[in-house]
Amino acid sequence: MNFRGHVTGGFLAGAAVCTAAVASGYVPWDSDALEHFLDSPLPLEGAIPLLLGLFGVTVFMSLFPDLDTASVPQRWFYRIVFVLLGVSYFTGHHDLFAVVAFLSPLPLIHKHRGWTHWLITPWLIAMLLAAVHEYLRIKDSLFSGFQWEQVLELLQTYWLFVVACVIGHYMHLLLDSRSIRWLPFIRNDPDHH
Repeated sequence: MNFRGHVTGGFLAGAAVCTAAVASGYVPWDSDALEHFLDSPLPLEGAIPLLLGLFGVTVFMSLFPDLDTASVPQRWFYRIVFVLLGVSYFTGHHDLFAVVAFLSPLPLIHKHRGWTHWLITPWLIAMLLAAVHEYLRIKDSLFSGFQWEQVLELLQTYWLFVVACVIGHYMHLLLDSRSIRWLPFIRNDPDHH
């Protein structure tokens, strides 16, 4: 599948995740949510920023498996990483800076269609991010140690973000697979990114 196909698939998957978030009550929605956000977008609170986060995670994970090769998604990803590193450093968010700096080169450490195309990858990424969050939470604490229970609690609290990770990633793998070749509206070219 090509870049445009993966973006389209990511957008469809993101819309489905956001719809599920509202339908399940994970994101409390009221008729004034959009108006409230447009009037006061900062601080990032409320239904719209949460939905944008879920949508962004889903689309990002739908492109993630192709970050291991020179591609359009890879170029845009590292442009965004560069900006995020600069903003996080100069605004004093050094924990975010460290996380992005350590995690962003991960797709480059293996061959194309390697670990970024594994079925367990989105689960491992969610677990890694929750573990990093727990480490950053306790790193300056003298009386508290790393607790896997806290990692699992974080994953349970933000379960829909884990779902967004998985759905986006699996959408990419589905669009790359040969099993959907019979659908007339999908041009399946797994070697073209």
